[in-house]
Amino acid sequence: MAKQWFNEKEQVRTKVPLLISLWLIKVFPLPVVSIIVFPISLFYYIFSKRARVEIKRFQNQMRTFTGGHVPHKLSVYRTIFSFSLCLVERIAGWIGKIDEEDIFYNDDDIDDYWDNLEKGQGCLMFISHLGNSDLIRSLSTFSRAGFERVVPVTVIMEINSSEKFNGILKSVNPDYELTAIDPTDITPETIISLQEKIQNGEIVVVAGDRISAHSTNRTIKTKFLGKDANFPYGSFLIAALLACPTYFCFGLRDEPVMLRPVNAVYMHRSDIDFTDCKRSERDEKIRRLCESFVMTLEKYCMWFPNQWYNFFDFWTDGE
Repeated sequence: MAKQWFNEKEQVRTKVPLLISLWLIKVFPLPVVSIIVFPISLFYYIFSKRARVEIKRFQNQMRTFTGGHVPHKLSVYRTIFSFSLCLVERIAGWIGKIDEEDIFYNDDDIDDYWDNLEKGQGCLMFISHLGNSDLIRSLSTFSRAGFERVVPVTVIMEINSSEKFNGILKSVNPDYELTAIDPTDITPETIISLQEKIQNGEIVVVAGDRISAHSTNRTIKTKFLGKDANFPYGSFLIAALLACPTYFCFGLRDEPVMLRPVNAVYMHRSDIDFTDCKRSERDEKIRRLCESFVMTLEKYCMWFPNQWYNFFDFWTDGE
């Protein structure tokens, strides 16, 4: 049986490559670093069979779902190179080398998002492992996310799954781990704390496309690219408990291998309202919210297929 993502060991066994990457990003312009990344990603492509297999699995499913009509050429190496560039951009964002001027905001629900934050209304934001999930969060730390004030962001994430990479980001910005909550640490008191953060105009971020290592029996099975897959019930339950404005956010590069990247933010507000939601209606609304997120994720997967960074069998337990 194929392993789920949380059963895989962290790919980086030592901090040395990450520390070297951090030094390069600090010293050199990003286009120069991107050129250096090329041979590194080629090495990863050659020696990481699992990544090749799982990227190919995703691409084959994409071809089946679209009947072969994928807008962009699918390439295993292009995805790996794109992933390497994404890691560079994540670190660059936390260093402060990416400004709001480097970001293109689409004419979707971004104005609604900004207006709510300007009024002091916080929100819940669903992200995914398609593209750069750190884009909005790192920009907000430096007051570069479209508004003047610094907006505190709390992210719910499996902290230990990428311990070395997270450690590097914490060394760059001490606030990185302080604003992270592991799903295993969530209690009723945590939910109350998150509600207070929302009331104070803060942002809570959670991934909608990875089940938790500790909640494999609490999932929502739904179609993703035409085949059953499991999505995290707990993530969407948080939306029901917080009952606040909820957005689906995607940070995507215009092209997967641009040396001078143009990143775009896509923001969609969910129309599922949990305010005064009856307990008997909650599970149905949670499922509808999940399905809405998955449909949005599918759309951007088709537009940006080489920026899918879930390198495991996404459909393992969906069958």
